Amino acid sequence: MARKVTQGPMCVGLTSMTGLLWLLVANTAAGQTAEAFYASDVEAIVQRKCITCHRSGGQAGYTELRFTSSASSNHGVFDSFVNNPTKGARASTVLSKIRGASGHGGGQVISQGSADYQTFSSYMDLLSADEQPVDSGVLEVSLEEPVEGQVHTGVGNLRGWAVASEGITKVEILIDGVLAFEAPYGGSRGDVGGAFPDVAGSSASGFSLAFNYSALVAGSHTLTAVAYDALGETKESSASFEVVRFDSPFIADPNAVNLSNASCTVSSDEISIVNARVDGSLLDLMLKWRTAEQGFEIVEIR
Repeated sequence: MARKVTQGPMCVGLTSMTGLLWLLVANTAAGQTAEAFYASDVEAIVQRKCITCHRSGGQAGYTELRFTSSASSNHGVFDSFVNNPTKGARASTVLSKIRGASGHGGGQVISQGSADYQTFSSYMDLLSADEQPVDSGVLEVSLEEPVEGQVHTGVGNLRGWAVASEGITKVEILIDGVLAFEAPYGGSRGDVGGAFPDVAGSSASGFSLAFNYSALVAGSHTLTAVAYDALGETKESSASFEVVRFDSPFIADPNAVNLSNASCTVSSDEISIVNARVDGSLLDLMLKWRTAEQGFEIVEIR
């Protein structure tokens, strides 16, 4: 007659504890890279139980597994050993040796089912796994005008682009840290679409408007574009620039500028105008070619 074997409470408790250890280690390893998990969980075990023999001059110093005090270096040793000749080829060898099998000269150093063994097993899994690219989603914004470090005046462009995996909901413009307005969004940008072919709507990701820089006081300013995606995440792009301007922020009179008695000199990409009459004042002006604007812009008013 066959005997029925039952587990007592102690046996059940030990079995549950082993399962709990597996779960705890698996949760710790989840979401980490092999190197990060090695540094946080495995290195201490290696220093405690392996390095006495597995070091230069040690009993196992002739093997491929020679460790030092560097966690990064020791991870590299395991990586080279485990993944040779193919990914994960010798992971089982490591686990076998630490539990005293496969002719391990040091005998059993870690018992199977222990927390340290579960940690090593999880590390071998991470080392052996094919690396998958982490897709954290795309959220990018680039402010192209105003141009960082340049001088701006009059009515010019304010433009850039923004893309997001979740879609862009708005682009806010801050001037010197204060919200000024939302920029129109959705302009054609084939170049951005080519750079982000996997992001929906990237070819219509531009924001642009005419902006009167002379409405700002003369001097230094910072303009910031803040892009929002559908999840409420934000990304910023800023540019610091100088404003030069005439006394009036906008000269409406079509006869306000007269260059009849002015003189002009040119040098490289600059045009210098002396004795220009502008809105009743005699002024010296310097114009410089701007690639972003594809034209000349006034950069000095004296």
